[in-house]
Amino acid sequence: MKSQNAPDPSQPAPPAPWSVDRYGRLLAGSSVLLTTVLGIVLHPAWLAGTVLIATNLVVTSLTDHCALRDLLLRAGAKEREDLFIPGGRIRAEVLATSATPDDHRAERGANAC
Repeated sequence: MKSQNAPDPSQPAPPAPWSVDRYGRLLAGSSVLLTTVLGIVLHPAWLAGTVLIATNLVVTSLTDHCALRDLLLRAGAKEREDLFIPGGRIRAEVLATSATPDDHRAERGANAC
């Protein structure tokens, strides 16, 4: 008999949920990349954006306050600790609430719309 929490090896692993810090890294990295490319291709003044983003990252790390983090939390993003248990595994309650529409369609039957 299988353990209730054991993953089914025949099923693909669900994608890892995105936490606030992951969204923040994506936005910061994309912004630096975009302003750098614009500075090289269009006009060097765009490089000021890269400097401002880097300065914001330094200030954020020193003060431990980030307006983007607060905005993402208000928009419904979750903290890393709310999504993962120590060791990096996804919490069971997160997996239970992250069913995709395809999962629900399979539960109702193949012919259901």
